[in-house]
Amino acid sequence: GGMLAGIAAYVKRVRPATMVIGVEAEEAAGMTSSLRAGKPVTLDSVGLFVDGAAVKTIGQETFRVCSSLVDDMVTVSNDEVCAAIKDIFNDTRVIQEPAGALAVAGVKKFIERTGSRDCTFAATTSGSNIDF
Repeated sequence: GGMLAGIAAYVKRVRPATMVIGVEAEEAAGMTSSLRAGKPVTLDSVGLFVDGAAVKTIGQETFRVCSSLVDDMVTVSNDEVCAAIKDIFNDTRVIQEPAGALAVAGVKKFIERTGSRDCTFAATTSGSNIDF
């Protein structure tokens, strides 16, 4: 939520017409649930596969910013996150942690859901929780 709020604040300031779409794991969709409810909600539980984004309760300020600047939310399954990790590795030879792969999984799902074509998408990948 915090990263989404910060990115949304910057993008909407620089390019207000640009859509900002947040992505969450289905098992930890606190922002999605909160935006639907119109207020921050606390999830009963969160899945831990995408542990870097597993938040039970989003912050008040994060909610305030996202509710006014985020255009859409996409939730993805663990399988979709795994497919994104593989895609990122195949394209870049970088092993991305699950939370970092959320954005790529979300872009893929958004394109599938909307049939978007001839558009430019940007996905922020981050995180460093991979240990060998």
